[in-house]
Amino acid sequence: MSIQSYCIALNGSSRPHGNTKALLNKISKTLGEPYVSGMPIVDLCTLNITPYDYEGRNQKDDFIPLMERCIGEYSTIVIATPIYWYTVSAYVKIFLDRITDLMTIRRDLKKALEGTKISVIANFAGRNADVIKMVEGHINDLFSHLCDYLKMQYIGSYFIHMSVEQVDEKALRPLFS
Repeated sequence: MSIQSYCIALNGSSRPHGNTKALLNKISKTLGEPYVSGMPIVDLCTLNITPYDYEGRNQKDDFIPLMERCIGEYSTIVIATPIYWYTVSAYVKIFLDRITDLMTIRRDLKKALEGTKISVIANFAGRNADVIKMVEGHINDLFSHLCDYLKMQYIGSYFIHMSVEQVDEKALRPLFS
């Protein structure tokens, strides 16, 4: 299976050309072909994905089409996020909250989501090692529990300071497989 039909990256930054996108591009170049040309990067901030609504009034936004694309075309979803206030970005949080729609309104997509792999790429600006380890643990717990509940596979995460010039290819490759 080629990377084109295997992996999609969701950029959770509030800036479509910010540090998180630069990190994804750096990772693509490090991993080489077919990642450079084959892995689509979707900037969540450019989509109209509204917060979860118990009444289901947001069904005409971009969430369901994005999930149909992710589930129908890819077996691995890479969620890239900057760390804001010790957690994932608001765009990632809204995306995760909206998965509830798959349990209530679009159960067919929830069933199709089972077995899908998720990995997390996170970049940060802080320098306190203890805080970074705490945040990394929190985010790994978040995705691990989410994936267990949804019968998905959590592959793991890669955390990196935004000033680091090189990424660790050996650590990254499993997150994109």
